Amino acid sequence: MLTILNLGAWAVSAVLALWMAWDMFKTNRSYSEDYLTSSAEGDIIDAEMAETAART
Repeated sequence: MLTILNLGAWAVSAVLALWMAWDMFKTNRSYSEDYLTSSAEGDIIDAEMAETAART
């Protein structure tokens, strides 16, 4: 029983690794390196300003 669980965990791990690699290649083809390393898409909004906007 323990061997089956061990092999199942390795299989899940392999599937996740393949999924992450596929997503990495897909993202690298879709976006330029400049866009991925810029902070324009990840600007931090002031928490109080965000709460005010959410209430309206």
